[in-house]
Amino acid sequence: MNYFEKANESYNIRDYNKAINLYKKAIKNKENESCSSYNTAVCFIKLKKYEDALYYLKEAIKLKKESKYFFNLAYCYAMLNNSKKALIYFKTAWSLDNNDKDCEKAINFIMDNYKKKLS
Repeated sequence: MNYFEKANESYNIRDYNKAINLYKKAIKNKENESCSSYNTAVCFIKLKKYEDALYYLKEAIKLKKESKYFFNLAYCYAMLNNSKKALIYFKTAWSLDNNDKDCEKAINFIMDNYKKKLS
């Protein structure tokens, strides 16, 4: 069994810190690099460590351009109160998958907040 599979097992039992350590080993060994980076970020999100998650999401995006990667990047920026970057990345995610209703809701929510501030 490789580090990636062991990390997934830890993730599935919500042992996020152990999963992070194993995903990092998987990244070092080039095991499912983009997915390992993304999953590391998701673990950090579960632990509400959004700044840490940003790094791994950006690493995952360097390797693969997936809607969910951009969505979670946007989510982290939203949780860090950076609506401008959140909106940019939600729109990028939506451009990759315009069937994503959660993404559409997030964009509308941010835009509604901007409109409220302007009025």
